[in-house]
Amino acid sequence: MSVERNAGAVLPRSACDNGAMTGPRAIGCDGGGSGSRLVLVWDGLRHEVTGGPANATSDLAGAVAEVAGLLERAAAAAGVPCSALAGVPAHFALAGVVTGEIAEEVARALPVPGVVEEDRRAAVRGALGARAGFVAGIGTGSYLARQGPEGFASIGGHGLVLGDEASGAWLGRALLKAVLAEADGLAEGSDLTRAVSGEMGGVAGVVGFAATAGPQEFARLAPRMFAAEGDPVVAAILEEGAGYIVRGLEALGWQAGDALCLTGGVGPRYAGLLPGGMQAALVEPEGSGLEGALALALEQA
Repeated sequence: MSVERNAGAVLPRSACDNGAMTGPRAIGCDGGGSGSRLVLVWDGLRHEVTGGPANATSDLAGAVAEVAGLLERAAAAAGVPCSALAGVPAHFALAGVVTGEIAEEVARALPVPGVVEEDRRAAVRGALGARAGFVAGIGTGSYLARQGPEGFASIGGHGLVLGDEASGAWLGRALLKAVLAEADGLAEGSDLTRAVSGEMGGVAGVVGFAATAGPQEFARLAPRMFAAEGDPVVAAILEEGAGYIVRGLEALGWQAGDALCLTGGVGPRYAGLLPGGMQAALVEPEGSGLEGALALALEQA
């Protein structure tokens, strides 16, 4: 969801109070659970600052404080007061902005007006640039998205309990489910499942771990899965994850020839498991979510 705070009150760029403009001005912010980045383009010069987490669902007040601090630091780097940024087109792409109410609350609290929305659209714009195409963003969590003349759309990303298929967290959880299935005599195991079972202390240890583990803890098992070449359990899990990606992209309207970008720490791992047509359509990401947020801000000017 997104909201533009005080949209009607945003000053035209020529009305900024620090004199004549000599170049473009815009603010892009990409805030996530592991850290945040903000870039201020002021009269054509780029000023980038970084900070801590900014997740509006888990800690709304903390996210607002983090972004406000980034704005202050960026303004200082440009040699202007933060109040001078009030007329600058801004796009704040923040994790956890999952409802209009959250977007509005964040927008009201920030010292600079701008569009506030979840971080997916900026991530997709950063990956694809201005071209039409599709993105499978697969990291600790996951989402699938498209952008083009028909607009922006995305699916997935509902969290590990109900979704995040193919993600690092989903992979780790699937591996532990395979450990339990082997212990119960319901499925064949592998060298990796037996190793993990031994390290965790068997069924009791696995169940105890899962009772308190979050997505990041589950995702820490994913690198071991990628390193276990030829492991039949891992191969089956990865095939299932790839199948979800294919079905989801097709549900979004992917057709042969449409550009497809795999992003995130896990996304590129699925490249070789996709059908030939999708493999042929793969493109490298052009930029980051920060670049996407900045591009979206510049479009407001």
